[in-house]
Amino acid sequence: MKYKKIKAYSLQINLKLGDVENNLKKIEKYLFNISNNSIFVLPEMFSSGFDNENLDKHTKKTPTILRWLEKVSNEKRLTIVGTLPEKVKGKIFNRAFIVDNGKIIYKQSKIKLFRPTGEDKYFHSGKRLKVVETSKGKIGILICFELRFPDLVYKLRKNNVEILVVPAEWGKSRKKHFEILSRARAIEEQTFVITSDVTGQIGDIEMAGSSGIYSPWGDIIDFEDEKERLLEGILDLKEVYKVRRAIKMYD
Repeated sequence: MKYKKIKAYSLQINLKLGDVENNLKKIEKYLFNISNNSIFVLPEMFSSGFDNENLDKHTKKTPTILRWLEKVSNEKRLTIVGTLPEKVKGKIFNRAFIVDNGKIIYKQSKIKLFRPTGEDKYFHSGKRLKVVETSKGKIGILICFELRFPDLVYKLRKNNVEILVVPAEWGKSRKKHFEILSRARAIEEQTFVITSDVTGQIGDIEMAGSSGIYSPWGDIIDFEDEKERLLEGILDLKEVYKVRRAIKMYD
């Protein structure tokens, strides 16, 4: 069987709380410099950050942002993953999306809301969790805090995830947790892991940075501590199955 080799990017940036226009301008500068036919991962709530008091206003901009990403994805044959606030039947969700070659093929709302920062007061939790067949491989998504829950990761692994993507806004006080868990998930699930976090001060919270790309063996393909930077690496999907054959963990 012939396996794909995929170029993957993870964007680590500092966001301005609630400033959608400037956040998108910053992202656009990176978007148009990446290779065609690649994966591009954005942080959690990348348009506005957790500007919770103004979420209703931000949800109204989400459809336009998604149309823009569809256009770029189509032009460059990209698979783009990130999360945005989305309102459905009067309820607001922190919703991940996959845009694949110009089309939104999947959406997944955050299941595990982070109560210490009051996410549960502003967002409704989702239930859907699945592995999605994309043009770049089988992708599963965990949103930030969900990285801590092995039952969610296990479900994705049982459904043969090849690339685990983690859009995040992870606080600096828990920085080492993010680094350790990200690499551990690659090792235990024998899959590529791509994490995209924010960095610097956003509102009143100092963010962790620590975005990374990890191999199914747990090797660090690329990692950034606290700088704003575009991470990149090659994902050779045959490595997923090579590792799984070497150490069989699941029937």
